[in-house]
Amino acid sequence: MFKVISNNFFLKFLFLVIYIFLIAEFGLRTISHFAIVYDMEMLKYAKKLKISSKNLNLSHEHIPHSSAKLMGVNIELNSLGHRNKELSKIKDENEYRIHIIGSSITLGWGVKKEKTFSDILEKKLNLNKYIKEKYSNITVVNAGIGNTNTQHHYYLFNDQYKFTKPDTLVLQYFINDTEIIKKKKNNFILKKSYFAAFLYQQILSFSFFGSLDNYYEKLYSESSEGWLLTKKSVQELKKLCSINKINFIIMIIPDLHNLSYDNKLINLYSKIDKEFTAMGIPVINTYKSLSNNFKKNPTDSWVSKSDAHPNAKTHEIIGNNLYNFIIKQNIF
Repeated sequence: MFKVISNNFFLKFLFLVIYIFLIAEFGLRTISHFAIVYDMEMLKYAKKLKISSKNLNLSHEHIPHSSAKLMGVNIELNSLGHRNKELSKIKDENEYRIHIIGSSITLGWGVKKEKTFSDILEKKLNLNKYIKEKYSNITVVNAGIGNTNTQHHYYLFNDQYKFTKPDTLVLQYFINDTEIIKKKKNNFILKKSYFAAFLYQQILSFSFFGSLDNYYEKLYSESSEGWLLTKKSVQELKKLCSINKINFIIMIIPDLHNLSYDNKLINLYSKIDKEFTAMGIPVINTYKSLSNNFKKNPTDSWVSKSDAHPNAKTHEIIGNNLYNFIIKQNIF
């Protein structure tokens, strides 16, 4: 009798769990269809535009020729997984190419393609009459991909530079690029279920404790494995560029949560700048320009109130900064 009751209870409980799961799954899919929810948009990004990489050094890559509407913006990728037009395999004699590697900031998360700093840079360079006297066309390659670090950027560029044939490489560097990214196996449930993936993401977010400042400080301690690997990757990028006669520039983008003059992270940005400059690499730190515009209200630089990715205005400032810096480098 007791066994029968226990079995009935278990079956009812299992049915209830399945029922709640299905309702939650349907609810999340419905909400994400009509409203923009950051966590759900990131899940869509992972499902629709990313794939596990065959390169053992890379956790993931973009799916060639894929597209999706994310954060209300269309993202279309070419055969190399880049957010720009298809590159000709044969580079014109008078064409100059700039290859930009970086994270979702470079990709232009939540920003229309023509508003990204890479497109802004390309347009301004092609309007420069002195550059146009020497080059018929300036092409800027947007190779940004979300949830990546400097180590990832090196290996992906190493796989692709022979196809893009760049004259200049720009590494967009964000303060969390020292985080170590481990290759994960595809989980069928997480891949197919929005609700399961959403729960998993929430569990990961709750695993972080402490202030953002302290977290970043630890990432850049001299014994930090991530920081050591980052410096090694930058050195490898420099070596690769030197061998292939490619100009190399690093652009630092700050965390947009705090852009005030008394930000504790300013010293950390300076440390990063000095470290890369000491390697003989030209470095542009965009903190001052962004602080001048958004120090009082940093959220004005965000894509949305819950998403601190740079918006179109911020991309414009970054693009203008990069343009001016490149012009001063006399690389054309």
